Amino acid sequence: MPDATLDDLPRALRGLSSTATDITPRPDADALPPIRLINLAWVGLVLLAVVAVIESDDLWALNFTHVLAGILWTGIDLFMGFVIGPILRRVPLSARRAIVCRLMPKTLFLLPTLSIITGTAGYVLAVRTGFLDVAYPAFWWVLAALVVLALLTVQGLAVLLPRIFWCISSCANRSLTLRALNG
Repeated sequence: MPDATLDDLPRALRGLSSTATDITPRPDADALPPIRLINLAWVGLVLLAVVAVIESDDLWALNFTHVLAGILWTGIDLFMGFVIGPILRRVPLSARRAIVCRLMPKTLFLLPTLSIITGTAGYVLAVRTGFLDVAYPAFWWVLAALVVLALLTVQGLAVLLPRIFWCISSCANRSLTLRALNG
């Protein structure tokens, strides 16, 4: 099977606008979406809502928050891995770069927030339902789950998140370079 070409991509991914007789590149085709700091306010609002759920002492709301955040986090992660990943492998490098550079600012706030909510709500739920007070040998399974949670949190926030910032700045630098070269 031959590699996909730029002509195989939908017009929206190519950054092209078209009339019946003319296909010209859009002037903003290489422009990156900015990282909107208003998203930090949304993250703060969501985290305050989670604190309110934790303080409410309502186990149903806490369980709902934990399960919903876990489903969203896992679902988005699986969608990216099993749907977006194979698609990106088949498109040209320039299109792949454009898609990733537009996708990263969107996931920058969403996925870390979901992971923090899932872990925090799950831990508080385990404490309130008595899962941390279990005896040997079940205690070691709970401890193993907490160690996995801690490792994934450190990996996500200390290893992957800085790489996302690097990727976004790399895309921004490339975009600025292309604009300078194109005049």
